[in-house]
Amino acid sequence: MALIAIGGAVAAAAVIVTVGMTSGDDEVGSRTATLEPETQMSLPAGHPSITSEAEPSAQPTLADELRQNIERLEQATEADPGDVGLLLELGDAYFLAQQLQPAARAFERALGEKPESTTAKVRLAMVWHAEGDSARAERALEAVLASDPDQQEAHYSLAIITFSDGRTDEAKAQWQAAARIDPGSTIGRRSQSFVDLLDD
Repeated sequence: MALIAIGGAVAAAAVIVTVGMTSGDDEVGSRTATLEPETQMSLPAGHPSITSEAEPSAQPTLADELRQNIERLEQATEADPGDVGLLLELGDAYFLAQQLQPAARAFERALGEKPESTTAKVRLAMVWHAEGDSARAERALEAVLASDPDQQEAHYSLAIITFSDGRTDEAKAQWQAAARIDPGSTIGRRSQSFVDLLDD
């Protein structure tokens, strides 16, 4: 039962990891995604709205908010195309909207501006994983960790990939590593919760 619960949580975690919850690079700075992570994960992507058509809601839908956020970030990056933080945010927004090719291009542009950006490398790897190229994603994350063993988001992301591949022990080790790096961060707390679930 615990593995089923973790599997669902891992699917959500693959998306949550892209909303700027990293203790790695500071390219995003004080900017954060418009939506809180818990709001973003309230319904799975593509899930129909709970509100019936006969009862239109005054509240914008998640898709509306994502679209507005993307439009805002596209305009901002047009005005300042070299801002790595904006490019990372734009990539995150595309990823959350399941627009994988635009997400990859945004992260690649961020790497063009700042080739050493481990955050951009990690998030590009997660796009590859979402596209089904987990082997390429895993190699990219291992390369990040070879040069920066304390890149918390890379450990967390590698755990998601190895768990998805059925390699539970490896996933647990990666979550433990992420939790040790910064136990109080969002990624640290989420990593520890996965470790605890696996221990149960």
